[in-house]
Amino acid sequence: MTKPPLISVGIPAYNSAAHIGFTIEGLLAQSFADFEIIVSDNASDDGTRDIVEKYMRRDARVRYERHPVNIGANPNYSHLVHIARGGYFKWSSSSDWCAPAFLECCLDDLSAHEDAVLAVPRTSLFQDHPDVAEECLDDFAILDESPAARFRHLYSALTLNNAMNGLIRMSALRRTRLIDSYMGADIVLMGHLALMGKFRLIDQRLFYRRMDRATATALQDDAGKWAHHYPQRKVGVLFQGSKRQLGRLWGVLTAPMSLGDRLRTLMFALKMMYWDRKFVWDDLHGVWQYFRRGAWPG
Repeated sequence: MTKPPLISVGIPAYNSAAHIGFTIEGLLAQSFADFEIIVSDNASDDGTRDIVEKYMRRDARVRYERHPVNIGANPNYSHLVHIARGGYFKWSSSSDWCAPAFLECCLDDLSAHEDAVLAVPRTSLFQDHPDVAEECLDDFAILDESPAARFRHLYSALTLNNAMNGLIRMSALRRTRLIDSYMGADIVLMGHLALMGKFRLIDQRLFYRRMDRATATALQDDAGKWAHHYPQRKVGVLFQGSKRQLGRLWGVLTAPMSLGDRLRTLMFALKMMYWDRKFVWDDLHGVWQYFRRGAWPG
């Protein structure tokens, strides 16, 4: 084994041949060089593997793993953290692009602020090429001192989850449940990370996020979203809302904080559960749809 890199960049891939080469090119052009790129292929049946192996022959920092079957998007995202070797971690979609200074700026910012767990640059959104991109207005920092205030800030401000594409301290990330197998688990993860530290926003547009129906889950129809998360229809698709609520509570109960902050955060989490109380009916209705109609719950 070679010396572990400082940063691990994980790319979850599924039938990503159209754009993954462009994504890897952007990462290999980074001004900071001590990193690895890990591609976790979710049983693609296109040319994804051939493209990645071309870059493996060109640069030893590129690694490739392939699942024999499609395990679903969220488990594939989490798998990348389990096999990463760096002290910092970044998820990268197989269709996005990072400007050359992305890793260097994020690492410098985190190195200068020990109370932060995540640093992310400002985001631009594009469809065909980053040269034609629009500014995203949904980025924000979370610099509150108390965990309870950071938790409320995150859930009050988060719309498009660009922060998940930032650079994250591995020591914090591995204290979470990563991205569990239910819809919205990425938001639950962000809430847990906010309880452990601040989110730094770098005032440079260095992250370019592709937003089209073929690559952005948020723009797909319901059938596409279910297939993205659950390629095999199993009982695990049930109780989506309950899993989100329990995941949020688990973070509140396990993150390190004072008793006062824990009580304040728990009260806010219980209020969110009340505001979202329709999840109980949705989950029960989903059970009926699944077992009586053979349909996706929801």
